[in-house]
Amino acid sequence: MEQRQVLTNLMAGGYLEPALFNKESNTLASEAETLRQEKDSLVRSLNGDMEKADELQKLIRFVSKGTMLTEFDDGVFLEYVDKVTVLSRNESVFELKCGLFLRERLVN
Repeated sequence: MEQRQVLTNLMAGGYLEPALFNKESNTLASEAETLRQEKDSLVRSLNGDMEKADELQKLIRFVSKGTMLTEFDDGVFLEYVDKVTVLSRNESVFELKCGLFLRERLVN
């Protein structure tokens, strides 16, 4: 913004040719857009990491209770598991919402 203001002042003072002003202005606009996209990417990354940290805290609280489940509970499963990938008839991977991947062998 400051560079754009300086550029505008130089143009208004007659120190810059219009062609050079346009070239520099376009360069600054392009740089600003690149920086804006980079900032948005970093914010999305940070928000995703915070969400995974929250999910991990929730999982730690659940397993810290020390109570063993004796049967399958849909609610608990859906609360902590994001998706399941079947690799073969004998192996699958559980992707937890906190970012952990748990590879499990299936027993016949």
